[in-house]
Amino acid sequence: MPDFYCRLATAAGEIIERNYNSASEEALRQELEEKDYLVLEMKRKSPLLSQIVSAFRLRPRVSSREFLFFNQELAALLKAGLPIVQSLDILLERRENKVFRRALLDIRDRVKSGEALSDAFMAQGDLFPPLYYSSLASGERSGEVPAVLKRFIAYSKSVMTVKKKVASALIYPAILFTLSIALIALMVFFIIPKFTEFLSDFGTELPLITVVMIAAAEFSTAHWQIILVLVIAAVTGGTAWQRTPAGRYFFDNLQIRAPVIGGIFMDYAQNRFTRTLATLQSGGIPLVVSLDLAAKAVGNAVFERKLIQVAGKVREGQSLWETLEETGIISGLGVEMVKVGESTGALVEMLNDVSDFLDEEIDHKLSRLVALIEPLMLLFMALVVGTMLMAVYLPLIEVYGKANM
Repeated sequence: MPDFYCRLATAAGEIIERNYNSASEEALRQELEEKDYLVLEMKRKSPLLSQIVSAFRLRPRVSSREFLFFNQELAALLKAGLPIVQSLDILLERRENKVFRRALLDIRDRVKSGEALSDAFMAQGDLFPPLYYSSLASGERSGEVPAVLKRFIAYSKSVMTVKKKVASALIYPAILFTLSIALIALMVFFIIPKFTEFLSDFGTELPLITVVMIAAAEFSTAHWQIILVLVIAAVTGGTAWQRTPAGRYFFDNLQIRAPVIGGIFMDYAQNRFTRTLATLQSGGIPLVVSLDLAAKAVGNAVFERKLIQVAGKVREGQSLWETLEETGIISGLGVEMVKVGESTGALVEMLNDVSDFLDEEIDHKLSRLVALIEPLMLLFMALVVGTMLMAVYLPLIEVYGKANM
C-alpha cells in the first residue's frame, strides 16, 4: 500500500504530523475524519524515493533495555489499577529518549481518541516489535494486559541475556582484529615509507617480500584518498543493500553458513523462534498467527522465509512438527519436542524446554569459539608482525652479510 504524509489538527487544537499506509487517499481521509482529525495536508510519497531514503537514513531506535524498563513500570502501574492514559502520562515524565518520548506522546493521544493500546503501538511502524503489540491485543481481548506484559518482560530478559553472551564473547576477538588493522596502517603509512628512504642509500637489490611491501606502502600513501572513498562507498553501499530484502537475505544466509560461527547463529535464530512462539501460545494467540509473528521476530531472513511457509502449511491442516522438519532449519531435538508437545497438549512447555536447551548450547559453543578464536587471532597478529619485520630486516641482514664477506 502507498505511504502518505499527513498534517492533522486534533479536537484539542494540537497540530500533529504522521505517516500512514492506505489503499487510497480517499479511504485514508475518511478514516482520519471518523477519528475526529481535521486533515490540513496530505501528500502521497514517491515509492522509489521512499525506498532510497529508507535505505540510507539512520533509523530511530528504542533500546531493548529501555523498552524493558518501560514495560516493567507500565505493568506495575496497570496492576495497581491506574488507567492506561494516566499510566502513560506518568511514564512520559521519565522519558529522556526523544524518539521514545515522541512515540509515547502519539500513543497517548491515540488512546485518548479511542484507539486500542495495541493499535497505537502498531501505528509507530517498526519502532516496536510486532510481537509486542500482538501480545497487547491478546491481553486486551482477555482483559489481562498486566499478565501479558509480564510474559513479554520475561521473554525480553531471556533474549537480552543471549544477546549479551554473544556480544561479550566477540569483544576480545574484535579488539585483537582492530589492533591488527591499526598495526598494519601504522606500518604502511609511517614506518615503511621512512624505511624506504633509509634503504635507498644502500643501492642493493631488495628481497621480493620487501619490494612488495614497499610497493603496497607507496601505492597506499599516494592514493589514500581514493582508498578511503572506496572503503566508505563499500561500507555505505553494503549497509544500504543489507536493508533491502535481497541484501538482508544474502547476509543472513552467509551468516548461518559461515564456518565455526554459523552454528551459533543457527541456534540463536532457533532460540528466538521457539521462545517467541511459546510466549505467543501462552497468551492464547492462535497457532497460525503465532507462527507468522514468531517468523518475523526471528531476525534472520532465511528462517523467516521458511517459517512463513510453515504457517501456510499448518493453516492447510498439516501438523507443526512435520512442517518444521521439512524446513531443515530446526534441529532434530526441536522437532521431536514439538511433536511430543502437539500430541500431549503441552506445546508451550516443550517449546520452553527447547529454548532452555538452546541457551545452554549457545553458551557451550560460545565458550569453544572464544577458546578457538583467541589463539587464531594471536597467530594472525604474529604472522602480520613477523611478515612486516621480515620485510624490514631481510635487506639489513643481507647488507650486513655482504659487508663482512
